[in-house]
Amino acid sequence: MKRDLDLVRKILIFFEEKENDRIVRELSFEGYSDLQVKYHLLLMDEAGLLRCERVVSKSTPTRVIAVHPFSLTWDGHEFLEASKDDSFWNKAKSKVTTSTGALSFDVLKALLIAMAKESVGL
Repeated sequence: MKRDLDLVRKILIFFEEKENDRIVRELSFEGYSDLQVKYHLLLMDEAGLLRCERVVSKSTPTRVIAVHPFSLTWDGHEFLEASKDDSFWNKAKSKVTTSTGALSFDVLKALLIAMAKESVGL
């Protein structure tokens, strides 16, 4: 399954707007299957963007098979702040994809931060 950074951004926005830090067991977004959302939640837990309760395999306790997210981490907030502006987001995605042919999270994040600094004269 391919990583979709637009879905990552939607999930981060959802958790930023959530009024409490209760676990979310079911999460859906229009245009995305439950499998896609669950896969991205696992990726976001691995990347340290979300705080999650992990569900591990009984036969292989080191294997995380699902996560139940409840809030953003510091890194999740930082990425969301950098990507919140739709025009910056779309411009950065286009620039990274055109330059590299792929959409790397780290490159996109660095470009978004650079664009934000430039917009405030740093």
